[in-house]
Amino acid sequence: MVKTKAMVLGEYTKPLTLEEVDVPSYGPDEVLLKVKAAGVCGTDLKIRDGLVPTKELPLIPGHEVAGVVAATGAKVTRFREGDAVLVSFYIPCNRCRTCRQGRQTICEQLKGRIGFEFNGGFAEYVAVPEDCLIPKPPELSFRQAAVIPDALGTCYHVLVRRAQVQKGDCLVIVGGGGGLGLHALQIAKVLGATVIGVDVSTEKLGLMKAYGADFVIDGQENPAWSDMVAAYTQGRRADVVVNFVAHQPSIDEGLKAAGKGGKLALVAYSKEVKFNALHGHLNEIDLLSTRAATKADIEECLKLILAKKVEPVIGEVISLPELNYGLQLIKDGKFKGRLVIDLE
Repeated sequence: MVKTKAMVLGEYTKPLTLEEVDVPSYGPDEVLLKVKAAGVCGTDLKIRDGLVPTKELPLIPGHEVAGVVAATGAKVTRFREGDAVLVSFYIPCNRCRTCRQGRQTICEQLKGRIGFEFNGGFAEYVAVPEDCLIPKPPELSFRQAAVIPDALGTCYHVLVRRAQVQKGDCLVIVGGGGGLGLHALQIAKVLGATVIGVDVSTEKLGLMKAYGADFVIDGQENPAWSDMVAAYTQGRRADVVVNFVAHQPSIDEGLKAAGKGGKLALVAYSKEVKFNALHGHLNEIDLLSTRAATKADIEECLKLILAKKVEPVIGEVISLPELNYGLQLIKDGKFKGRLVIDLE
């Protein structure tokens, strides 16, 4: 069997190891993808630490993937060897009730996710179903393409599909200077929203301003930052608050920052958070959950990028063996934008 290299998670909470593994086998409706770039995000840190469901270990994580088709299964008809693609990492049935509603990330018969239940892109090669492939526009680099399905797609999904942000809305982005927040900020401005960004460092406040935030708040220096939202909006408060950090104080403040009839959307998650149901009841605040991005969401993001309305924000670029270093950067919050592994 031909061997290839991959970063393998063999034990939760432990560093991944660079190993020689078999080149993945692929089914008749799958392709073998030569990985050119893979994004790394906070979810990968949670996978390493055993905080999200995955297949039994060992696992090759990596759900943000772009590459070139190296080989195709017998039933693959839409792609051929040499095609450059990016990957929608959910593998839905496309037949059930929720799939027919266009909500494939909550598919009732979900087959799994690349990098979670199936080995992913922290490797030189990965097997991917044909239905999960999206052609990579030649205008985009593989680094840019790799981060689109999650960093941009997740933001598009929460803002457009779930929170249904409208022109003229006031939107608060908690964690607005992070790898997701900066992309949400750009999409929100395209939608015509007034954006208030909340984060905790001077550098991130500057990044939010650079990407179009109308008002920024240092949440560390101003722990009761919902009062600043109220003051900025002349008492109206926000139509939508999107939380990318799942920190209990930020959820408490986010609820208070939402105006009457507003929405609080939780993108980040933890095992348990508290919610002031009485405050929510008195103000009819909608609490929204959201899960990743559908293939259609990702395709819409590509249109926005090609129209030069948004751009992928890439911070640190590392090599495959440097993955553990990258995960530590994420844990420490010591980089801007999105972290990418370059395998070209």
